[in-house]
Amino acid sequence: MRTKTMKLSAFLFAATVGLGGLGIPAAIHAAAVQPAANTVLNTAKASDSHDKLTLTGVAQFDGNYIKINLSREGTLYSGNLAGITLNAKGEPYLAEGTLIGVDATISKSEGTPLKSPRWISDGDANKAVVVLQTGWLDEKQKASLASSELSVNLKLNGVQDPYTLKFSLKQGGLVRNIQAPAPKADKQFKIQTNVVAVGEASVRIGLTVTGVPEQAQAMAYDIYDNLGNKVEFIARESAKVTKDTTSEDLLFEKIRPDAQYLTIRPYEAVFENGNSGVYKLDAKGEVVKNYNKQLEIKIPLK
Repeated sequence: MRTKTMKLSAFLFAATVGLGGLGIPAAIHAAAVQPAANTVLNTAKASDSHDKLTLTGVAQFDGNYIKINLSREGTLYSGNLAGITLNAKGEPYLAEGTLIGVDATISKSEGTPLKSPRWISDGDANKAVVVLQTGWLDEKQKASLASSELSVNLKLNGVQDPYTLKFSLKQGGLVRNIQAPAPKADKQFKIQTNVVAVGEASVRIGLTVTGVPEQAQAMAYDIYDNLGNKVEFIARESAKVTKDTTSEDLLFEKIRPDAQYLTIRPYEAVFENGNSGVYKLDAKGEVVKNYNKQLEIKIPLK
């Protein structure tokens, strides 16, 4: 193996791409991609070993997304499996043995690749969580997940050959589709809710946003239930559809069973200077957000 050192600015850009950072602070992503608590799903396990290193993955599929918990064992590596590592001087670098690429493919259905994988550390240097959104698949492709093999190639920094994990997935629980609420609009945007799908470990919300796409993609979303609990963010897939419309596929963690409704709260993060650069933080170290009350959407669950 060899250690590759990268400048912080270049690495942070790569990390943001890996996390699917579209208009959402990287710090929010890092805190959000965590295993859903107290959820029991069907799991599939696989591992691969070479270069004196073993990667093991446990995969779960709740109908909305695939979550793979990765663990690393071996001797020829240093630093974190996911994210940056700090050297003795406190400087960040991309360590050998760090995850730098994920390619996932459904073996049937003409070898359909799962786009825009995300990965993040779960707090342990030798562990990581990979998130694969499946909401964009058509019904035939979704159905094939339960009867075909998921092949995941994982590229580690400093290791020439990827590690390949193959899973036979079985969906855990049913997905409940909620009737979409009426659209909301202000002078700049119109937000139409197309999909609300509640799974065993997640809730998926699909939106169409009409307005300037660049401004729409700078907008982000928090979700709260009627009990005041924030529903934790998992991942986001954002794409320009036409010159004035953007599609948003949002994935959040499991909602409480006693929740009566959800509220989508669109916001824009505040920067220290202008519209880019460093995010402004409040006294608690959290990103300052400008919420748009006019665009808030209430989703009844019962």
